[in-house]
Amino acid sequence: MYINSINYFRGIAIIFIVFGHSLGIANFSYSTIIGNTIFNLTLGGTSLFVFISGFLFHHIFYVNFEFKRFMVKKIKYVLFPYLILSTFSILYLLLRITIDGLLSLNTTSPFYEKLSSISIFRLYLTGTPNFVGYWYIPFIMIVFVMSPFFIRFIKLNIRIKLLIVFFMLICSAFMHRGIEENIYSVFQNVLFFTPVYLLGMILSEKKDIVYFKFKGKDIHLLILIICIALFQAYIGRFGNYEKDPFFFNGVDLMLVQKILLCLFFMIFLYRFENSKNNLLDIIATNSFGIYFLHGIFITIIAQIKVMLDFSFTSNSFTIYLLITLLVFSLSLITTIFIKRTFPNYSRYLVGS
Repeated sequence: MYINSINYFRGIAIIFIVFGHSLGIANFSYSTIIGNTIFNLTLGGTSLFVFISGFLFHHIFYVNFEFKRFMVKKIKYVLFPYLILSTFSILYLLLRITIDGLLSLNTTSPFYEKLSSISIFRLYLTGTPNFVGYWYIPFIMIVFVMSPFFIRFIKLNIRIKLLIVFFMLICSAFMHRGIEENIYSVFQNVLFFTPVYLLGMILSEKKDIVYFKFKGKDIHLLILIICIALFQAYIGRFGNYEKDPFFFNGVDLMLVQKILLCLFFMIFLYRFENSKNNLLDIIATNSFGIYFLHGIFITIIAQIKVMLDFSFTSNSFTIYLLITLLVFSLSLITTIFIKRTFPNYSRYLVGS
């Protein structure tokens, strides 16, 4: 059964991600408690994507699950676009280093040292410094490989499942997300986000109960979410919590906040289950394309700023909004263009 509200949730999730990634190029940072509260609400959209992925894994794939067929689709429509677009990013990086070396007035040894220090394998494995957000693909592919374990998990008693998720969430809250440049962060992120993925499965399985129990309570969830984001800002914690896994640096309140946000959107959007929103539907349908392409446009804008020695007016919300809309619109339009130009190959190129 097609769930319209979860499709809309996909559209909202990609909006969160693009808004979060556009802060830097818009030269925007918050300087007030309220501003930093909005900052904390904006960032961390990856958890929304992971939750939806877990929800849909149970809803779509569980009943007739075939590991080989499942992985072939993920390789073709998730890994292939990542490898293709990452290759362009890596080639561009190598080209820049080469040109800088050839134009340098110094000896060529620093150029060769820099070139030889680059590990292509590491770039593909971490997704860094490829286009922004590409770190997500290596870790989510590992999650997909773990699917047989998730099938077994779904078959467990609900109390056991909840205990497992609760224990893993406690671990994640203290472990935090991995540092993107660290090669081990891929596996740290697998551990960190797995309970969010599992929670998506559980809420898919028990969605009717969840919709009934939480009907009309979405406003209470939203107030709690805002309070957590406000508390984060008050204690000076901004954005995602990232660190090496075995160093203590407090509890990851962003994780708690985003899990509640997932529940909020699941409940809130259900009221539109039988409504048609063409814009959200278009965004949701092209969400993977937007994901793969928005980092490219962010990189292009950033390079144009460097070439022109230009920066936007700092901390202008209007400029931030306009830049985000520009990046989002370009990503969406380009995705639709690629789909219409290469209808049989677009999913291999941009995932949509």
